[in-house]
Amino acid sequence: MKSTILLLLFSMAFAAFSQKDSQRDDVHASLLTGKKKSLLLYSGKTRSYTMDIMTRSVKPSDLPGFANIDRQIVQSTLVPVPEHTDLTNLTPEKEREVLTKYMNYELDFYKKKLRHGYTNLQTEWLNLKGHLFLVWYFDMPKDYKLVSRQIYFSTLFFDQVVDINAPVFKSNDLLHAKSILTKLAASLKTYNSPLDMAQLTRQVNR
Repeated sequence: MKSTILLLLFSMAFAAFSQKDSQRDDVHASLLTGKKKSLLLYSGKTRSYTMDIMTRSVKPSDLPGFANIDRQIVQSTLVPVPEHTDLTNLTPEKEREVLTKYMNYELDFYKKKLRHGYTNLQTEWLNLKGHLFLVWYFDMPKDYKLVSRQIYFSTLFFDQVVDINAPVFKSNDLLHAKSILTKLAASLKTYNSPLDMAQLTRQVNR
């Protein structure tokens, strides 16, 4: 059963984060656990981000690239925006346009290239601590017996998109997954430098 779940979730992750551009470099956030809080984080050469996890019920998932937060599997991925996207002079309206274009690109790839169907797409906008998030979720085909829905929070991060996503195994667990992703999104902090991992490790273990 574990191998079946692993295969399914990897398939779904690639579906949402794969494009035709062979140059794109998708990366997954790492989990740093501490005594009082934990972090989902990405540290690049010039750009980084962190998200706070305030619950003690957090651990690495059996699935590489995923974390288990309050019994909910969660993943954060950094994804390039679609090619030829104009990111100059961003206004809130243009930011919405870029994120919508990104979502549609991923959904188109998901459906046409990977042949995964979906229904009942729903979207909403959240402005959390200065970051505009496009929240989108949809129902999986009924023959996906393990996962009923997928939910994503997407926001611009310089010329990339930070995605936070979760598979929903039972349809009535959507609110639980959404609550966890909302808290993560609201804690997003971005930096124009690499992270000091030694300092962060000290902070989460105080």
